[in-house]
Amino acid sequence: MQVVLAGYNVDSSVFSQNAKKEVITPETISAAYARISRSKKTVTELRQQALLEVEKARKSNDKIIFEMGHNSIAEHAVFNLDIIGVSRFLVEFIQHSRLASFTEKSQRYVTLDGDFYLPAEIAGTMLETEFRELITQQNNTYKKLYKKACNYLEDVGFEGSKRELKGKAKEDARYVLALATQTQLGITINARSLEKLLCRLDSLPWLEAAELKQKIEREIKGIAPSLIKYTEATEYEKELEQRIPTVSVKHNLPQLQLLHYDYDGEDRILAALLFQKNGGLMSQHLKRVKEYSSLEKNEIFGNILKNIQSYQSVPRAFELADFTFQLSISSCCFGQLKRHRMSTIIKSNYQPQAGYVIPPLLRKIKAEKEIQFLMQRVEKMFYKLEEEKKGLGSYILTNAHRVNVIFHVNLRELYHFSRLRSDKHAQWEIREISLQIDSLLRNLFPNAAQLLMGKDSFNR
Repeated sequence: MQVVLAGYNVDSSVFSQNAKKEVITPETISAAYARISRSKKTVTELRQQALLEVEKARKSNDKIIFEMGHNSIAEHAVFNLDIIGVSRFLVEFIQHSRLASFTEKSQRYVTLDGDFYLPAEIAGTMLETEFRELITQQNNTYKKLYKKACNYLEDVGFEGSKRELKGKAKEDARYVLALATQTQLGITINARSLEKLLCRLDSLPWLEAAELKQKIEREIKGIAPSLIKYTEATEYEKELEQRIPTVSVKHNLPQLQLLHYDYDGEDRILAALLFQKNGGLMSQHLKRVKEYSSLEKNEIFGNILKNIQSYQSVPRAFELADFTFQLSISSCCFGQLKRHRMSTIIKSNYQPQAGYVIPPLLRKIKAEKEIQFLMQRVEKMFYKLEEEKKGLGSYILTNAHRVNVIFHVNLRELYHFSRLRSDKHAQWEIREISLQIDSLLRNLFPNAAQLLMGKDSFNR
């Protein structure tokens, strides 16, 4: 056996000023790996050959990926991108990429200074002045509520460190901040997913998206032209939403609804585990499992889950039980939910009629009237921005504004979700959601979902 380190991500600042970018390219890795299936040479020899023949490697990539359709070859090339000064609103579209990693500046831990993105569509117009004034009011309200929340927590004897106290106050005060608030994030993304991200940005109607696309392309220009090629959105992608009918809807929705689940999911999980070990027909195993008593199923699942640790995944067979929920949550809470990209998340467009969430801590400091007055101004500004361009109003909406979400997820992913989101350290709103899901599923699937809980409860 032999293992060779073929390459790894490096900080671009270590490149020599004289180094030619076209030579330092991940395309050679992709080209070499693409040849593995049809060459007698070792992988190491193929990489060395590709390094000596960069242009030939690029032609090979172009043919294999775009002519033959073996797109996964582009996934061998990985990029790290610093994204600084984008709005919280645009981040929701950036992080829609499923096969990528994102780490974002957290409003839970960082005290914000009031930086915001001004939509270029309204720059130099009367709307700019009104937009700036309202953003200033939101930021001032944030600072005021943060201070009052800190004082309140001190007065009631908050159990925790000074840092934790401030974090709790920030976590709830940020609900009044606009989605235009600037943030930064680091992205690790393969070439195939990056091409899709650039295409998605091109399909969005806002100038901020166009600016980000242009700047990313400028940074990666010449590095991997044979892997990232089709970055312009098609007519289908640009006009899809316009072709969906507009209908009237109810906005006062419950926080959590279970829309659908696999009623025999527990049996199918157990049958799949029997299949995995013994082979044979899945249908025969399913028939056998349905004849087991509740006590037998409980004992088998108990043995399967015995000694599992909080950081370990349950078997892949648990993916055969699916659940579909509808959530009505704040943008703050959605910021937590969207990180679970292995699930299917379908988010509705923002609408102020959907209402907003006031955190319990802000109710305790009697901030409801102040928040209500602010939200009335926000809603008026929303419609003014919408008249300028559809979707532009979302920039002035706040972290508190509700969004409706379809959350389709399997039981294996829910175990991961619950470990993080039912834990006592989780953001309070998504913890409410997660604890409800835990309780609901433990009733539906008492055997397969018996260990669905946060890390703190599991370890205890």
